[in-house]
Amino acid sequence: MNKRLKALFLFIGLILLFVSCSGEMNEEEKKPPKDPGGTDGKVTVLLDAGHGFGDVGCTSEYLDGLYEHELTMDFTVRLADKLRALGYAVILTHDGISCPTAAEICEEADKLGIEYDAEKMSPGNNVFDAYERAIYANVLAARSEIDFMLSIHVNANADTNTATGFEIDYCAENSSSEMSEFVFDSICNAIQRDYPERRLKQFADSWDMAFIVTKYTSMPSILFETGFASTPSDAELLLDEAWRDNLMTTIAEGIEDYFLK
Repeated sequence: MNKRLKALFLFIGLILLFVSCSGEMNEEEKKPPKDPGGTDGKVTVLLDAGHGFGDVGCTSEYLDGLYEHELTMDFTVRLADKLRALGYAVILTHDGISCPTAAEICEEADKLGIEYDAEKMSPGNNVFDAYERAIYANVLAARSEIDFMLSIHVNANADTNTATGFEIDYCAENSSSEMSEFVFDSICNAIQRDYPERRLKQFADSWDMAFIVTKYTSMPSILFETGFASTPSDAELLLDEAWRDNLMTTIAEGIEDYFLK
């Protein structure tokens, strides 16, 4: 090979190396910081077991009399235990037995200077609905420097009993959407690694399409649908204690892949 060709190949190699390194630097620059928001050195995760308190969520003839709020509480407790074992600080929006009233949430929000729409609050209905949960999450975040929130749900489809798989959403149009996307991707990667045979529908929702608990919360927030109660095969999995436990192990590892690695 003559000197000119050698020089040309060397020049091309240097360009490719520069482009590759620049791309890596740009990716690093785009990633939000992983440092915990609090002063105790721990990542703090807020877990929300969907439904309950006058809103039982979905059910079906395939769930042996169970309701969504019972399953989401079970999932949440399992995930909380796994995250604490990994060194996280974990807070729950509720314990399945009691929850703050709308009046209590408004009082705390007023003290902390947290904005909310009073017309969306429902004093006296004993539901702890999605908007109340979102504002309460913001109250907890103001107290505890929460780094991430996950709301856990069970899916259902009234039109068919064949829908299967997981669904996961975050709001792509709020102030925390960038970090939500990185945690979202990490959880999705863990799910696809451990459940390659199951469908995983991923949604980066617009503001109008986003779930209330992902668009009105001040911290990065994701909503995860664990399976379809309305489908016999998914309901069978939802009723399987070992399956529920393994799924929460995967979710914990997905969160860890972002925050602790």
